[in-house]
Amino acid sequence: GWLLMPRLQAKKIINAINRGIAINPTNFTVKKITKEIIDGAFEDVETNVSYTGIIYLEDTNVAIKTDSKTIGTEYSTTRYKMVLNNENEITVDEKNKIEFDCNEGHMRISAVYPIFIENTLCGYMCDLERI
Repeated sequence: GWLLMPRLQAKKIINAINRGIAINPTNFTVKKITKEIIDGAFEDVETNVSYTGIIYLEDTNVAIKTDSKTIGTEYSTTRYKMVLNNENEITVDEKNKIEFDCNEGHMRISAVYPIFIENTLCGYMCDLERI
């Protein structure tokens, strides 16, 4: 039964991600342009890739409150994060920033971290910028 363990772990994580997403899914489609050889020449081929994830707020609890007679500053950082399922591959780099609209506003994916369990891609953790 030991050989089944790793695969079960990955399956559990994938199921947990999908259950989480199902509660409040965010769907968006990304136009991907790839160069493909058609009749011996490179041509831009446009495909639509759809993604499903869940967006949540990561409160970093960096809240500084200064109270005095002259200064009143309030500073807090709240970051948007997203977990995507493992259905479609996603990458972002300097040239390919992915942007999409959702209930929370217009978002740009600034970083993508694949979640691997026992060599199985279970999903992605993404950093979002609200723009």
